[in-house]
Amino acid sequence: MGASKKFFSLFLICIFVISSCVDISMATKEVNDERFRETYENMANDYGKCRTKCVALCTASGKEKSACETRCGGECVAKIFRVFAEDIEKMKSLS
Repeated sequence: MGASKKFFSLFLICIFVISSCVDISMATKEVNDERFRETYENMANDYGKCRTKCVALCTASGKEKSACETRCGGECVAKIFRVFAEDIEKMKSLS
């Protein structure tokens, strides 16, 4: 009987620790999401503008729209990440 009480107590402690960790990780994610929301929105806007312009230029040159969308999607993502990486390097050099 004593062993089952200890096992049950250990089980409850494990449940408490796990639930605390989940709460903390969720709160951290919310804080990070809120802190970087403007950055995410700016990146999404930049991607949308880049893709729209690229697809328009590509289709105007006579290429198929689906091929242009695929090519432009990849090019614009690469461009956004390149600019983002440059910004991170700038921030590192300021530290």
